[in-house]
Amino acid sequence: MKISSIGVTLPSLRVTNSDLLRQLVEVNQGVQQDQIRSSCTQIETLLKKAGAQTRFYRDRSRNETALPMLLNAIGQALQGAEIRANEIDLLIYCGVGRGFLEPAMAYFVASKLEISCECFDVTDACMSWVRALHIVDHFLAGSRYSNAMIINAEFNIYESGYPELMKIDSLQKWQYTFPAFTIGEAATATVLTKSDDVWNFHFRSLPKHVGLCTIPLNGYRDYVSPETSDLGLNGVNKFMCFGEELSRTASRAMTRFIKETYPDPQGFKKWFPHTATARPYAHAAQRLGLNGKVYTSVFPKYGNLVSASIPAALWMAAQENELHRGDRIVLCPISAGMSMALVDLTY
Repeated sequence: MKISSIGVTLPSLRVTNSDLLRQLVEVNQGVQQDQIRSSCTQIETLLKKAGAQTRFYRDRSRNETALPMLLNAIGQALQGAEIRANEIDLLIYCGVGRGFLEPAMAYFVASKLEISCECFDVTDACMSWVRALHIVDHFLAGSRYSNAMIINAEFNIYESGYPELMKIDSLQKWQYTFPAFTIGEAATATVLTKSDDVWNFHFRSLPKHVGLCTIPLNGYRDYVSPETSDLGLNGVNKFMCFGEELSRTASRAMTRFIKETYPDPQGFKKWFPHTATARPYAHAAQRLGLNGKVYTSVFPKYGNLVSASIPAALWMAAQENELHRGDRIVLCPISAGMSMALVDLTY
């Protein structure tokens, strides 16, 4: 399997850390000033600690919506791969952002593209794009498929509680709400073609940490134990994540995973994590002797792009001349669940 091309489209509303803090003040008119000041100080400290600087949202004043940006990313990817839409044999929509639970979003996109091909969705939080890669690798290994496309439209910020999540209920709230302020939005499309290149996939799941990051649906309590009380602290359809605990746990687990899987991790040109944060990756890279090899430039500029993070990173690194054809690289996402993956390939 080969990555033939990647297309990326971002919305136009650039939101800085200062913009977020101003919005927090506006949302909390009537709240005591000392509570507002304390919340702003706490969130500003956490943003700096994470390495967050800016992120991009759909501009509601310009009527920006997800579909045109997804179609633009698809157009870029098709042009880069030098194929037409009707040459796609398999279309997979992945990720969190979606307009429908049923049917699969892939059907809506295929209908818009006026193509008929195999369609389905893959949902596994920020791991979704890598899970889809694994599936495509198996499909392209057979004789039936030649071209596949993985797409996502990670437009979640308004749908998952922004700006309501900024309302100050208690100072403890930021322990499980702060990560929402690092989210960015993007659409990506990845064209994969049949080739003899070998990809090696390694996955590891740690489901005991499932409660660290959730977006509960209406009726979710019917699917969990009655004593469970901390899976929907922000309410239904609202993002909740114990970010610091998730980051610490994931960093330790991923470091062990890498050491067990790769005796010589320095042998790869570049490592591409799902960057839900930036600075903690620098510490992990140092422990593994990977200084300068872990690509984290997406997060400071665009925020946490959920399942779009790694394709956006590959696209961005190629544009910056930090990724070249023939480079041996590793994809190393960590996702809610918790799940981890290590995928080594030749770009």
